[in-house]
Amino acid sequence: MSEALTKPIHYQFDPAFVQSLKPFLKPMEAYFRYEVRGLSHIPKKGGALVVMNHGIIPYHGFLFAKKLVEDLKVFPRGLGASFLFELPWIRALFLKAGAVKASPKNGRKLLEEGHLVMLSPGGIYEALIARKGLKRIPWERRKGFVRLAVEAGVPIVPTYCQGINAAYFNSYFLLKPRIKILEMIRFSVPFFLGFGLLPFPTKLIHLVGKPISVKKKTGESPTQQINRIHRAVITAVTILAKSKTV
Repeated sequence: MSEALTKPIHYQFDPAFVQSLKPFLKPMEAYFRYEVRGLSHIPKKGGALVVMNHGIIPYHGFLFAKKLVEDLKVFPRGLGASFLFELPWIRALFLKAGAVKASPKNGRKLLEEGHLVMLSPGGIYEALIARKGLKRIPWERRKGFVRLAVEAGVPIVPTYCQGINAAYFNSYFLLKPRIKILEMIRFSVPFFLGFGLLPFPTKLIHLVGKPISVKKKTGESPTQQINRIHRAVITAVTILAKSKTV
């Protein structure tokens, strides 16, 4: 079991701290004119895995968590990229806010404890290719999140934030070499620009779809089960990405 979940000093989730962050997120919420549609699809009981697109910087993830706390009184947990937990002050902030390093063991433990767990399966790869107008869900080879939900026996809630890919201009300069670097060391850097490092004030509309059951069908092999659910999730998220919201 991972250090982040076995040693109390490293497992510092603090609901009061999360509540204290809400005022600091209000300017971001106003800047993006952020709204959520379909929040009623979030399961009211038991664990669930909420998946979402990434964008270059997933501002919508923080704002979605704020909505969950305010509207549903649910404190979500997050699975974050490993590099975030290598930087001491960022690591402490994320742990206190309820995030842990993304790993099957960490995710499974949180889900089995009945938490709502948030995850962006595309991760850094999706950040490298995010750009305005992109609606493809680049999770073709990302099936680990499905295995995680199946092992924990929890539904997958598909979500998609329209507008997050337009928050920055993202350059594809030397994209292939940067993707190769990502494959080798699990980290690479997007070449992006907004108002400097500030994002453009694009409107963000976060759509939440109906939970997808992970139950095995009669006569289905484990591989068939994973592939079927994976296709269902990508289809559901793609529909949300292409939905007209006006």
